[in-house]
Amino acid sequence: MSKQTKGIVGTTLVITILTLCFKALGFVKQAVVAYYFGTTFETDIYYVAFNFVGSLSSAFIRAITISLVSIYTHCLVQKGRDEASKLLSACLELLVPIVLVVLLLAYMLTPQIAGILAPSYSPERSLILQSYLKICYPFFLFAVVTLVWTSMMDANKDFVVSRTESAITSITTILCCVILYNVLAVSSLVVAQYISYIIFGSLLLIRGRQYFKFGFVKFKDVPEIRTVLLTALPLFIGNSVSQVNKIVDNSLSTGLGAGNASALNNAVVLEDFVCVILVNNVVDVLYVNFSTYTTEGNFEKLIDTMRKAINTMICIMLPITIVTCMCSKEIVTIAYARGEFNANSVAMTSAALIGYAIGFTSSGVRDIILRGLYSFKNTKGPMITGFFAVGANIIFSIILSHFIGILGISIASSISLTVNFLINSQMLKKHIPDYKFSVHLPVLLKQIPSVAFVIAAVFVVKHFVTSNLLTFLLSAIIGIGGYGLILMAMKIEEVDIIKDKVFSRIKFNR
Repeated sequence: MSKQTKGIVGTTLVITILTLCFKALGFVKQAVVAYYFGTTFETDIYYVAFNFVGSLSSAFIRAITISLVSIYTHCLVQKGRDEASKLLSACLELLVPIVLVVLLLAYMLTPQIAGILAPSYSPERSLILQSYLKICYPFFLFAVVTLVWTSMMDANKDFVVSRTESAITSITTILCCVILYNVLAVSSLVVAQYISYIIFGSLLLIRGRQYFKFGFVKFKDVPEIRTVLLTALPLFIGNSVSQVNKIVDNSLSTGLGAGNASALNNAVVLEDFVCVILVNNVVDVLYVNFSTYTTEGNFEKLIDTMRKAINTMICIMLPITIVTCMCSKEIVTIAYARGEFNANSVAMTSAALIGYAIGFTSSGVRDIILRGLYSFKNTKGPMITGFFAVGANIIFSIILSHFIGILGISIASSISLTVNFLINSQMLKKHIPDYKFSVHLPVLLKQIPSVAFVIAAVFVVKHFVTSNLLTFLLSAIIGIGGYGLILMAMKIEEVDIIKDKVFSRIKFNR
């Protein structure tokens, strides 16, 4: 294994371990929220408002930051840190006024927005939703500043501080629930979010000073800003279309009865635990390297890294998908079932979790392929494929939710992810004709005996064990452990890389 490949794997492992600790704390946070609030109309209102602002932020900001990482990296390598800092300053000068205009429009259109988000709500409930939307809108501005700084630090391969956001949010939310619940009720969650953004933003500013010093610049002196905007525009359109998924899902869930929107959000938190740790961290590290390989014209290395990354993602995600689907009720019970979170809440959340888990592998592969396309500054293609994926999600969400309720909404999301990565994998051939998705078929076929073992192991455990915690732990340990051993016996290269890296770390620590 090359030194560069070892560096990628090592960096990813360190970030993954840190994120695992932070997400474990996130579980505690969500358990505290579930204990105090359960799944009710009040929590539905908060999550619908908060998720809308989050969707708006994601569509707008991710478009800028994804394009910015590639162009900032190129500017840093070719022109030096001073010119790269000018690029960031220009981005902030442009983005902040735009965000303020967007916020003004959002405040003016709040009644209409509330009607779209929850069309089944009565006028009285709609007014409550409008009030929550108005106090959540400023999160958009906080998100702009923090994500620009995060993209800068990722480009400089400084990943640690930018991954502390979840830990800060978790600690702040827990404290606010305990201290402010009797006074503010669900509004204590809003207060927690404001405080966490302030703390996290301050940490980013302190840490980021070594890479960037803000100074007012003229746009004509920073030609790269035009490239950022031209690259980000189709990304923004594509991401905006993608965020329509979440808006539609939330809108449909509010019509299924009180608590469904909260259950969907609780399932998303569990899904994020997997995606953030095993997908986002990997693709964030890979994207920086993809951009470097593309800039250097080292397409052979790009193809090899992408092949290994996708094979690794397949090997990791398949057993996790099976265990999550088969033990969804046990997982939700362990994570949330206490206090106000009753049996009905468990049933709704576990159903939603199954649908999301089906798309774990598709999510990981899609994000790797997307980062490959972005490294070539191809953002128009993913935008177009995003329309198809979103259309599939909306159609399947509407149809399936009528027959299987909240499970149908989450399954539709997984179908959308699969459609997305299949189309994008074909598009990638335009940039690297030598890359073929068929190279992953041998690894997929080798999964068959391992997958069969995991299913059988979980069935046996669930037959003999009644404890929720023991059922989940034994299913995970026996199922995933046996899965890994079978793959090692089959001599899969990516599994051997992970094994060698883990063993070398253990020996080093000793």
